[in-house]
Amino acid sequence: MSDPLSAFDALAGRLADIERRFAGLKDDLDELSGTATDDSGLVTATVDATGELTDLSLAPTALRAGTEDLAAMVLQAYRQARASATEQLNERTEGLDATLGAGLNGIFGTPGDFASLGRLDEAMGRLGRLDGRLPGPPA
Repeated sequence: MSDPLSAFDALAGRLADIERRFAGLKDDLDELSGTATDDSGLVTATVDATGELTDLSLAPTALRAGTEDLAAMVLQAYRQARASATEQLNERTEGLDATLGAGLNGIFGTPGDFASLGRLDEAMGRLGRLDGRLPGPPA
């Protein structure tokens, strides 16, 4: 697009669409968790969307396994739970980067053309609101 005003209108429309599509994403990700049990069935771990351990359950017989075996069981359950949470996170955010980046080429028009700064402010405001609803630190 060579017309900056048209480019900013397109960006504003794209951002409005992104806001609608991902309005509930943060809440959805806040509730995302992965749970897994080790191969022995004695240790179960649960993690949140960031991979932080939120729950760990040990069967009473797990305590008889010895420290090295118990540590291995905990690590296996944790790693499997983290992999599960990561897979769910990837499924729920698939295409988000492409959606956010699409249509940004040529957005600023030619040097010295300031007619579309109002549209830029609107687009940046919408992008800021969207960023505030998505998990993790801003890019």
